[in-house]
Amino acid sequence: MSFLETSLQLFRQKYAPDLGAEQYAHHTGVDRNGNPMSGALLWAKAEAQRISSALVTGTTNMVDAELKLAQKLHGRVRDYVQWHHQDERCRKGISVLEYGPGTVRAFQQKTLPLVIGLRGETSRCTLVDRSREFLGDIAQLSSALGLKIEFIRGDIFSGRRYFCDDEAAFIVMFGRTFGNLAVPTNDTHPMEAVVETLKKISNSAKRCWVAISIGSDLRRDVAKSYYEAHPEFQLNVFYRMKAELPVDGNFDPEAFEYEPDVIGGDQFMQVIHTAVVKKNLDFCIGGKDIILLSGERLHLKNSFCFSESFFKKCAHRAGFVPIDVLSDDAGSAIHVLQKVN
Repeated sequence: MSFLETSLQLFRQKYAPDLGAEQYAHHTGVDRNGNPMSGALLWAKAEAQRISSALVTGTTNMVDAELKLAQKLHGRVRDYVQWHHQDERCRKGISVLEYGPGTVRAFQQKTLPLVIGLRGETSRCTLVDRSREFLGDIAQLSSALGLKIEFIRGDIFSGRRYFCDDEAAFIVMFGRTFGNLAVPTNDTHPMEAVVETLKKISNSAKRCWVAISIGSDLRRDVAKSYYEAHPEFQLNVFYRMKAELPVDGNFDPEAFEYEPDVIGGDQFMQVIHTAVVKKNLDFCIGGKDIILLSGERLHLKNSFCFSESFFKKCAHRAGFVPIDVLSDDAGSAIHVLQKVN
């Protein structure tokens, strides 16, 4: 859907499954003091602050923790795909598909080594993302490096087939992107959603291996403090609406406050990123009248964390065999799965 359609869905239904990807867009929206509220800029600022804070406090930073796990993945990936020099697969190579590659830095440090390590005569790299900005930045890098990469702007959970039957593929999803599952707040058990999403990912290729980054820390207080540190990023879409969409003067981006609602148990945790309406609003957007009452809660997106046993159970039900788990024992994990043919 377009950003306008997604915005209307949020206001009418109080939840828009596609809104999360829109948060990362660059836009010209500003707050009342003239400060830029671009999602791309706020995300970069948040990442820099988290890294800096981790250096000062000595705590584990999610970005660097996943990078270390990705480096372990680089060293083991040929064993996962059963790479043998006498096998024709070595000559052909293994294609790489990434869902949600993110920033240039993330692609360079996590994905590029896999592409180089598995490259062969006929292998290729495909990147799928909803963010035009992220794909465009990586495209400039790939041209400079002489890489042949297919860029596809679209839904990372579409279930689309990307490779021919005789192509082997290694599929990656870093940045805990998998945790942004589209599950409404009234669905308190995500197993069905996890299994169905894994099935969609497995449909990408007839023969494939999958490496999925997930959060494994189920402590609610830790999750709340992590996301509450950067509320402006979560709310930037409202400033984007004001800057880009046909809205009347009654629409006020400052009328929303961020709160992370957390539910779950010993198997999973769902962070429901929520925008709370602070005052009554009556405005027109795209020719449609919208009325919001003070205290109403708008569900922006999800961030899920899963226990190792829960995620493995879901993988089995989706037709995968778990072959490895890379964990930092501090809340980050990469599950490596092989599709059962």
